[in-house]
Amino acid sequence: MLFRTLAVASTCLLVACQQPQKIEPASVVVESDVSSALELLNDEFRRNVYNVTDGVYQAVGFGIANSIMVEGDECVFIVDVMGSMETAKEVKAEFDKITQKPIEALIYTHNHADHVMGGLAFAPDGKVDVYAHDTTNYYINRFANVLRPVLRKRSARMFGSYLRDLGPDQMENVGLGPFVETLDPNMTLGLIRPNKTFSDELETEICGVKVHLVHAPGETNDQLFVWLPERGVLLPGDNIYKAFPNLYSIRGTLYRDVLAWAYSIDKMRALRPTHLVPSHTRSISGQDEVYETLTAYRDAIQFVHDQTIRGINQGLTPDELVEVVKLPPHLAEHPFLQEYYGKVEWSVRGIFNGYLGWFDGDAAGLEPANPDERASGMASLAGGAEGLQRAAREALKKEQYEWAAELATHLIQLDPSSANAKQIKADALRALGQRQINANARNYYITQALELEGTVEIRDDTRPENALSFVSTVPIGRFVAAMPANLIYERSADKDMLVGFRFPDVDEGYGIHIRRGVAEFQESFPENPQLTITADSAVWRELVLGLRNPIKAFASGDVKFTGSALDLVSFLRLFKPAVD
Repeated sequence: MLFRTLAVASTCLLVACQQPQKIEPASVVVESDVSSALELLNDEFRRNVYNVTDGVYQAVGFGIANSIMVEGDECVFIVDVMGSMETAKEVKAEFDKITQKPIEALIYTHNHADHVMGGLAFAPDGKVDVYAHDTTNYYINRFANVLRPVLRKRSARMFGSYLRDLGPDQMENVGLGPFVETLDPNMTLGLIRPNKTFSDELETEICGVKVHLVHAPGETNDQLFVWLPERGVLLPGDNIYKAFPNLYSIRGTLYRDVLAWAYSIDKMRALRPTHLVPSHTRSISGQDEVYETLTAYRDAIQFVHDQTIRGINQGLTPDELVEVVKLPPHLAEHPFLQEYYGKVEWSVRGIFNGYLGWFDGDAAGLEPANPDERASGMASLAGGAEGLQRAAREALKKEQYEWAAELATHLIQLDPSSANAKQIKADALRALGQRQINANARNYYITQALELEGTVEIRDDTRPENALSFVSTVPIGRFVAAMPANLIYERSADKDMLVGFRFPDVDEGYGIHIRRGVAEFQESFPENPQLTITADSAVWRELVLGLRNPIKAFASGDVKFTGSALDLVSFLRLFKPAVD
């Protein structure tokens, strides 16, 4: 204990005594031909079912994620079930050509929708064992997120959903697959909830096949990997795929524990698998090749983490860090570490924010000038808005696209209706997108360019009935708990109202206390509420989804209330719809 204390103290002393200095980049990645790179990547997603080894089949290219079938003596089980009923049915039809053995079980490697929403296509009656980590149900429930409107918009940009709608030449791919089915309004969700869960490890036998399930946090906290020891097959979920990992996602995510991700891969390496079968991109085989790939992948993750921390301790800001933290050549050139999906720069920023939050350490950033002040200041420096526009056009001409986009953003802030400013920014973003091999960046840049030009308007055109089977599995309490984030402050600033909710079909009750601009969620039915709303949970879900007219629901008696009708109307007016 004394030795450890001295070691920590010595380390802190050394760090404190260092003069901040920039880390020299380990290497500069040579820019490759974008078109050639994208052609190679598209081949990775060619729709096919691959026979990895005896009894293991990987369906690739049917959606962003893969589905994997493992065949035993009398039955089969499926690892990851696609993101919709439609794509899952296509995969199942292909698996049925291989074998007619019944499906005994499903395994979810993690909670992401593209891996879990097609379950009912494989087991239409829903009566099947579903293995997952014991937090997966919790994270699936978060799919009905209070941030859903903004996450849907950012996801549509990142995954190029609207580019795909404009025609096959508008979108190359989404980095890990051809397209994302969960953002398609015509796709149907068919979730079967996990019913066989574990915490750390589970050793079991399915269809006569020995199966080890191991909790391995990485891209998600509930991530697991599947190890088939008798076949030397490792199914790593989303902790490794043929692209630099998405250590931070630009659609917006919780902080992803980067070191935990590297350590999870260490657990996989220790098994010395012969076959690596990811849930995105194609498999590789050969014990040495698999081991080398796993090692390079975890080393890249740890390198970015450690060098970011080193720079943080030298006082570098995120903008400075991204200039100096570069992968060394042997990692930058590795085929599994090309920036098709994640990017080192985004990872560095995510790590900084995960450890220290938004403040970069410079007091000038504690209370920065607001966007209007910055835009006015930039225009003043340029000699007025016309001067600023000339500077933006000049940057565009010089192919300084990042700077042109930034200047055009200030112009739009000064005059949101300026068609010239919007076109300058659109031209800059499109040029940036066309230079990208990274699908997330490329799709985001080009989609936002089209939004500025008025070609694309991102809206939530989800068909509520397509999501009903999923929504019906979400605990009704979560719908009430989501209400506070939809409270309209301007209408509630002077209100004090206690409202109870009863759902007799599930024998549950909850409360919402409106208190001068704040809505407090209560996990049980409150005492002496001013207003009580009573409905079956299915009816309330349909109201939230917009499948029922609220006025008709109250008029028919499907939704009842006790208290003043005036209070009821007043209460409901305080909230914007939970689903926009």
